[in-house]
Amino acid sequence: MSADKAPAEKLPLALRKNVRDGWEGKKADLEAKLLEQLGVAWTLEANPLVIFPYAEEGSYGHHSLGDCIFAYFDGFIYGLGNFLQYHGDSGKDELNTVCPTHTVTLIPSTKFSYCGTEVADGQLRLLFHPNNLGSNISNVAQLLAETLSSAPQPDSAPSLSYAARHSIKTEYTPKVTELLEKAQKCLQNPKLEFQPDFDAIGAKLKGNKDARDDWETNLGGFTLSYFESFVSVLEREKFAEDELLREGFAEAVEKGIVRFRVVDKLPSGYNEIVLDDGAVAIQTTPANWGTNIYHAAEKLVDIL
Repeated sequence: MSADKAPAEKLPLALRKNVRDGWEGKKADLEAKLLEQLGVAWTLEANPLVIFPYAEEGSYGHHSLGDCIFAYFDGFIYGLGNFLQYHGDSGKDELNTVCPTHTVTLIPSTKFSYCGTEVADGQLRLLFHPNNLGSNISNVAQLLAETLSSAPQPDSAPSLSYAARHSIKTEYTPKVTELLEKAQKCLQNPKLEFQPDFDAIGAKLKGNKDARDDWETNLGGFTLSYFESFVSVLEREKFAEDELLREGFAEAVEKGIVRFRVVDKLPSGYNEIVLDDGAVAIQTTPANWGTNIYHAAEKLVDIL
C-alpha cells in the first residue's frame, strides 16, 4: 500500500466522537508530559482525515481512530522516557535542537515495517507503515537515538553525530583519567597526555565503505581500548620498574603525547604504533577499526 492516499472527506459520527474523546480530549495531558520531560513546550499534531484511509476495515484504527492516534503519541512519550533515562540532558538538548519547531506529527511512511521516527523540516515525525496502522505501536520510539544521529543538523552543530558524541561522553570521558594515571605512573611522567582527535577520527570513518556500520556507537569505547593497549604494554614490559625503558621513552617521545588516529592505509597489519614528531601515535584504518585492538601497541619497545 502506498503512503500517498487521498485524505478522507469526512469521518463517520462514531469515529468523530472517538477522535474527540480518545485523542483531542487527551492531547493537552500528553503535551504537559512532554513539557515536563523536555523542558520546553511541544505540540502534538495528527490529521485524522489523513490517517483514516490507512485503517483496514475491522482494525483498531478503523473502529477506534482517536484511541489509535493517542496510543502512538503515548507510546512515543513512554519511549522518550526510556531514552532520557539513558541519555539524560544531552539527549534532551539534542532533541530540542534538531527539532526546532518542537512539533511531533503522525504520518504514513514505508520507511519502517511497522513504525518508527524521523526528523524532517524541523519536526519529529512518528511514522506508521500504510499496511500496519495500529501495529507494534509501543515500539514507535525504539530507535530514537538513531533518529537523532541521522537527523539534519544546524550549521553550528558539531561535526560528530549525536551517537558518536554520546559514545565519547559515556564510554571514554569517565574512564580515561584513571587509565592515563596508570600510564603516567608507569612512565613516571605526570605530564603525559592522551590525544585522540575525535573529529578527525570521525571524518575518516564517516561514509567510508570499509568501516563498520556501528562505528559511531563504539567511538568512545574503542578509542579508550586503543589507549588501553598502550598501557598494557607499559605494564607487561614493567616500565615502572625499568629506568632504561623509561629513559628510552622520554628521549623518543619528548613531547609526552600519545595520539590515536585513523589513517587511509598501513604498510601491513591491522594497527601500528609509530613515532610522530616527538609524540607516539597508535594508528589503524577504517577497514580495521576495532580489530585486534589489544595488540595495537605491541611494537612500542621496538620503535624506541
